[in-house]
Amino acid sequence: MRQSLSVAFLVLLAGCARGGVPMAPSKSPYFDAVTAQLHLGGTVYAYADIDGDAARAADFMLTLLRDHPEISPARGVRTLSATALVRILGLDMVKAVGMSSFERGEELYHNRTFIHHLGARAGLLRVFGGEPAGFSTLDVAPAGVDMIWEQQIDLGALLDVVRALGEVGVGITPEALDEALDQRFLELDVTLRQLVERADVTAALILALDGSRNLWFPGESVTFPFTDFLFRVDGMGLLADAIIERASSDPFIRSSRTKDWIVVSPAVRLPPPWNAYEPALVKELATGRLYVVSSPAFLRRCLDGGDGVRGDPDFTQAFAELPQVGNGLTYFSAEMTREMHAIVDEVLAAGGPPVAALLARFFLPVAGYPTGWVVRSEPDGLLFTSNTASSHKSTLVTLGALAVLPAVIALGASDGGASQQETPEEDFEPPF
Repeated sequence: MRQSLSVAFLVLLAGCARGGVPMAPSKSPYFDAVTAQLHLGGTVYAYADIDGDAARAADFMLTLLRDHPEISPARGVRTLSATALVRILGLDMVKAVGMSSFERGEELYHNRTFIHHLGARAGLLRVFGGEPAGFSTLDVAPAGVDMIWEQQIDLGALLDVVRALGEVGVGITPEALDEALDQRFLELDVTLRQLVERADVTAALILALDGSRNLWFPGESVTFPFTDFLFRVDGMGLLADAIIERASSDPFIRSSRTKDWIVVSPAVRLPPPWNAYEPALVKELATGRLYVVSSPAFLRRCLDGGDGVRGDPDFTQAFAELPQVGNGLTYFSAEMTREMHAIVDEVLAAGGPPVAALLARFFLPVAGYPTGWVVRSEPDGLLFTSNTASSHKSTLVTLGALAVLPAVIALGASDGGASQQETPEEDFEPPF
């Protein structure tokens, strides 16, 4: 049994004072709102009032960039103020953060992080979407899949942030942005503006690994398992229509139509290793929903109404006590977490970039354990809930490592990079 550790940046819940917990003479005004979303008494409990800290952190980063322009010679950095930056990013109204973890059985921790803000979400916080909803991807994910991801995305909010940064001299100028938005997307009869300036887009991805079939790129030693996939986007009917229209005049693309579906696929066999796939783009006529799938057979498997992922032991373990509605979710099976680490090991063994691989392993979930995450918008903040094999103790260590990263970058830039070392070198079948 792991040793329990209690961490608190402020002193614990006010309601616990009756139990003898001493309270600070002056309680943070945001304390109750944050702690109402957390669990007290587990492995980790942390609260931080960060009112004004975002501006101070932004000022530090801007100072670093001004002193070392070779790190990021961004246009406008020298005149951009920290106050303007945090306002554009929507971080000026973020007032406090809380974390908690408790052990569930002997394998997983139930973790929570709450980012408390005042007023309506703005800037990057709007990108997570609007009202929480049920996770429709779980209704089609079949038993045995190894990854599920679903996320509401407000592309218009992201576009607003890019435009606002451009107006203060950071990134693409508003004029160049408008020019790019009015260009045809991938030479299709639709512009990027028509696709991006939408408020209600939900994207989802389902992956199913087949460990009995390994694929590899010619000349490379790193292999990866054959993976069936289904990528779905709600709110992109215009893109599907543009691709279907293009297919009607392209000899390398073919399409078929039923009363419910339009299916578009390559008219030629793909080169190795991609010839293991039969990719297809599918539009559901009733909903305008767009699918990109590894094969029509996998689409049928997802939509046939058979056993679903909710009955899988890994999924049940990973999503116990997680919210049933939200703005996004992520699920990894135990097999997926093992495979992610195995690929990193292969990259290292093949002489790949060791720093990048080690950093990737640092942020990966623990191998051999299922994991689940849900993000949900609350009226006064964003709640991140997860079941993982590690508690928020590792999160705090990660945050500490990230905190010293700017100093490391500055040191590396100041010595001209002298400390850096060289690194070694068949027939198409419609789904219905």
